[in-house]
Amino acid sequence: MLEKEKILQRTRGGLDVFQHYLGADVVPGRKFRNPLYDDKNASCNIYYGNNCGRYFLVDFGDSNLRGDCFWFVSKMFGIDYRNNFEDILRTIDKDLCLGVFNDNFKLKYPVHSGSKTSTSQQLPVIEKTDKEFLPYKIDRNQEMTDEDMEYWSQYGITQSTLSKYHVCSIKTFQSERHSGEQYEVNAEGRPFFGYMFEKDGGIKVYRPNSPLRFMYAGQLPHPYIFGMEQLPFVGDTLYITGGEKDVLSLDSHGFNAICLNSETAKMPQEQLETLSRRFDNLVYLYDMDATGVKESEKRVLEAQFGGINNVYRLALPLSGTKQEKDISDFFKTGHNAEELQRLTEDVLPQQNRRTGLRR
Repeated sequence: MLEKEKILQRTRGGLDVFQHYLGADVVPGRKFRNPLYDDKNASCNIYYGNNCGRYFLVDFGDSNLRGDCFWFVSKMFGIDYRNNFEDILRTIDKDLCLGVFNDNFKLKYPVHSGSKTSTSQQLPVIEKTDKEFLPYKIDRNQEMTDEDMEYWSQYGITQSTLSKYHVCSIKTFQSERHSGEQYEVNAEGRPFFGYMFEKDGGIKVYRPNSPLRFMYAGQLPHPYIFGMEQLPFVGDTLYITGGEKDVLSLDSHGFNAICLNSETAKMPQEQLETLSRRFDNLVYLYDMDATGVKESEKRVLEAQFGGINNVYRLALPLSGTKQEKDISDFFKTGHNAEELQRLTEDVLPQQNRRTGLRR
């Protein structure tokens, strides 16, 4: 199947698929616990099959649990490998934003954004249903509260930017899991926001101070690119950053920015090529932790390998700790737009060093 081979080509033989779902710390040669059961002995490993040109997961504690990335996704989501193999391909394609399938087919499986934590900490992944998307209802505040703006303002994010990107303040969120089980989540005095996708009727819920920070419902855009509709048609510099809050922070400081659903997601090649023609410079501005550094370096190399030569990476002068790792933290800790501009110019060729600030 042509789509299968494309996925393997765009994910380094499936390694990116394993790392998307299991975390960037899962690397060949390093043992880890199998997420498919309560593994207490770190019995799993990833290895490369030279004869077939792809990566495999092998569980030395259970010889029945071994296979490539397609087998792993079928086990993780409960998809019938023999009868619904295309669903496996589409799930990987959508989750990693690979752009292999260029249609509007709606998956019937939950979309995962990748995680550095155990899959048991996510909402339960339950068997396939006939639901095309998860319905939801929200009770929202008419405007951001003082407490909401206290949260956003520490990153320099303004009310006008929040309105521009359709960010709302939520009191109560109601939806259902893929099993049909309904649930409700309340603000309970903590920041509770929704990134609204009005065109597609979807929502990404953001709870910054909660263990489960993100939830999804409705129909989200495919590929998931936050900030795309707010971009000018052409410009000098476009930052591709790690998350929605970073996009909002950059916009509030006068810069163009977008993000994918996670730093491990890949922008479809066709989309990246289009943006490289609209903007003089594409600059990956990911977190300064291990995952952000690794993924941004990888994205630049992939772009250059694909013939896109105006793609760069910017490393921020931050420690990489949880409190100091992204562009939002950069502004929160007292750095300003002019300093970001100087840092950006340092990584660009001389002829491309026109201002990234919107004028």
